[in-house]
Amino acid sequence: MKTAPPLHRHRLDQLPTGSRAVVRQIESNDESLHRLMAMGLCLGREVEVVRHGNPLILRFLGARVGVSSRLAQHILVEHR
Repeated sequence: MKTAPPLHRHRLDQLPTGSRAVVRQIESNDESLHRLMAMGLCLGREVEVVRHGNPLILRFLGARVGVSSRLAQHILVEHR
């Protein structure tokens, strides 16, 4: 039986346009991150990078959200 290769964690700001990833860790208590979490960006959520840059444009839960690269550095994801 084959096992899946381990997934590697990356900072969200490191992913290129078109990437899909799952949020695995949020490393800050910044108020702005709490607002993103209230909008649905939480652990286990799949996100798509619509546009790399500053702001980083993400798609999750059917919406597009702009996230500053400063905030995206504190979000660790597993690239799909």
